[in-house]
Amino acid sequence: MDNKNVKVLIMCGGKGTRMWPISNMAHPKQFESILGDISMFRETVDRVLTSFKPEDIYIATSGLFADQIKTQATEIPSENFIFEPAMRDNLGALGLATSIIEKRNPGSVMVLLWGADHLVKKVDVFLDALTKAAELASESDKMILIDSVATYPTVHNGWIEIGKKISTHKGSDVYEFIRQVEKPDLAKAQEFFDSKNYLIHTGYMATKTSLLLQFYKEYAPETYAIIERITNAVDTKEFESVLETEYPKFEKLSVDYGLYEKLPSSTQWEMPAEFGWVDVGTWELLYHGLDKDENGNVIIGKANLINVKNSLIITKKTGIMGLIDLDGVIVVETDDDMLVAPLKDAPKVKELYALIESQT
Repeated sequence: MDNKNVKVLIMCGGKGTRMWPISNMAHPKQFESILGDISMFRETVDRVLTSFKPEDIYIATSGLFADQIKTQATEIPSENFIFEPAMRDNLGALGLATSIIEKRNPGSVMVLLWGADHLVKKVDVFLDALTKAAELASESDKMILIDSVATYPTVHNGWIEIGKKISTHKGSDVYEFIRQVEKPDLAKAQEFFDSKNYLIHTGYMATKTSLLLQFYKEYAPETYAIIERITNAVDTKEFESVLETEYPKFEKLSVDYGLYEKLPSSTQWEMPAEFGWVDVGTWELLYHGLDKDENGNVIIGKANLINVKNSLIITKKTGIMGLIDLDGVIVVETDDDMLVAPLKDAPKVKELYALIESQT
């Protein structure tokens, strides 16, 4: 397929408070270098630049992060940055970005990369999956989802139930989409994990921009009306004022609940791919996604351990860290702050961050 008709949309508006102390509202995790020398956002941009031109890449995020985006993605044309003037979750954000892409590139296929805080270990497989999904989306009136087999029964992600195999597209199997289940409890997650009919929802997909907007119009009409008013002003001198006025009117709702759950299952196909995907949404997700040493530990930085097992240890300081007789913990140390918690209580970090913010 000729990639000139394919546009990539990177959504990266997360607050990142679940991964304090490295990530916070001022410096969300996607813009920080948690694992190496460059940020996960920059790694995401580098990944797609391997197969797509800078002018074909769009980035949507909060206006609060404009400086980070402009600094870390200098190759991307400034007009391809879509800065949201208010945090209204992602139902409106995705719809607006899709509409802007369709207005500028009528009839295009959009590859959606949900989250710039993901790790991809097999980049070639990942890019191959994006290309195949875009091809399939261009040839059908379906949204093509690209999801992966779970490595453990996570309660932090959505799960996708698939049905029978429909076809094979250039060596990749295509399945019926049955339903999406958002963040189940542990019992359900274990049930899904044990089944052969569920995948972890990565948030990656390909779709015709016109098709997705058609779904907004039919299943989220109030949101679509706001999208239309803003899009009519795109690339005019009135755009910023219209955006400031209309954007806060979006209902604060995720696209999963505001649109996807309302769509008939027949609107989507599933094309699984194993590209070493790791969601860095919580410390627990990061731990489960990375390789462990012989004691089940993930260690980033330098630490001296005696009888420490099944733990995530991250140090960003040059001093000495010493840990003794611990099992299943998170220890994260930065120049200014420190977190120590049981790994199983990783979701409480968001609550802890709120407490810290309330006292400052």
